[in-house]
Amino acid sequence: MHIKLHETRTVPKQTVTLRLDEDDLTFLSQVEITGAANLSEKIRTLISEARAQREGMHDPAAAHDFARRLFARVDRQVHAAEMEHGLRSELVHRVMAWLPDITAFALSACRNSGGDQDTRASLQSLESGLAERSLSLSESIEQLGKSGFRGCYRPEALAKRANFGVQSDAGDE
Repeated sequence: MHIKLHETRTVPKQTVTLRLDEDDLTFLSQVEITGAANLSEKIRTLISEARAQREGMHDPAAAHDFARRLFARVDRQVHAAEMEHGLRSELVHRVMAWLPDITAFALSACRNSGGDQDTRASLQSLESGLAERSLSLSESIEQLGKSGFRGCYRPEALAKRANFGVQSDAGDE
């Protein structure tokens, strides 16, 4: 049995001098980046993430990972504030779950660049995918509306604003 191991080539690191203004330096020193303990590691991680983002935008899984990271801070802050104040909004959670999905789809949707037919098909696919995701969220919001926006921070205000003719199933008889 022969096992062929891939040779990993280590590229020597180069020293680079970088001038940052005080605000950027403060930001870099205060930003929390998992696995990066010092400024050099943080800069390398940021470059690696930017490279993966740029190269992976045509890959739906990579775009989804990027979109999740993009909204992660807001999601954590909402969760922490809700826990602190004993609140929860089903609407907020549904929209926050929807945002990475539609963002990732939009970022990775237009993959074709082979000509007019490919462009036309790509645009049609983009429209279909965005419509499906948007209508899915609309249906989810309508479902909340039918319940009187139960499980939301301000159900009365949402019900008043909704004004899209939501009627309960009991009213259909």
